[in-house]
Amino acid sequence: MKLFYLLVFAFLLQPALLFSQEYVFGVKAGLNNNTIGVVQSKGSGFEVGDFEGKKDIGYQIGAYFMVELKGFYIRPELNYVEIENHYEFPKRDAKWTTSKIDVPILIGLQIAKPVFIYAGPSFNFFDEYRLEGVQNANNFSDGGPDIAKTTTSINFGLMVRYNRFSLDLRYEVGTTKLIEGNGLERANFDIDNGRYGVNLADYTPYTPKMLRLSVSIDIFRTDGTSLADLFKSDKNCGCPY
Repeated sequence: MKLFYLLVFAFLLQPALLFSQEYVFGVKAGLNNNTIGVVQSKGSGFEVGDFEGKKDIGYQIGAYFMVELKGFYIRPELNYVEIENHYEFPKRDAKWTTSKIDVPILIGLQIAKPVFIYAGPSFNFFDEYRLEGVQNANNFSDGGPDIAKTTTSINFGLMVRYNRFSLDLRYEVGTTKLIEGNGLERANFDIDNGRYGVNLADYTPYTPKMLRLSVSIDIFRTDGTSLADLFKSDKNCGCPY
């Protein structure tokens, strides 16, 4: 599936590089919130029940290269995303944290003069997942659920562009569940009951979903016919803009 996405992108980019009117390089930053799975507490003599993950605000920073044609664009990005959630356990809240590098490849279509809609795949590379209170482990790689670290997702969004600036509202949904199945389709781990009021628990599979809001600024732009025009000193130069 990942190879298919890359082949589609290469096919679309080839004519764009030949006939595009503008090349743009820029940076972006913004906020996000993330959906995670349910912790199901179990065990005799302990608090039993389902604890849903609560959404907290994370942040993102990144860069993009955009090929603009008449009425649409192709925009690969490279982003660093910090993800934060928490669970409201009986005795205290437990933070869930992770981060990822993602590489979206987006195709946008202009629907009004400043407004674009877009969609495209994203390739995600996660760091360790951490949940406070998991005993004998600082993260899920030893002692907790085996959660996939390399995933793909689909992005849908709306972008408003004004001069050098863009405002981008994006919804991202995973293409697969993050728990790597064990036949029971759930994983289990041990939480510090004395501090959090939960002992043994299952972690249910879930499909990650993220809502992202960001602001972008174009740094370099060229009206030339070659990528090298981004760095020229003549009239086609896009430096600094």
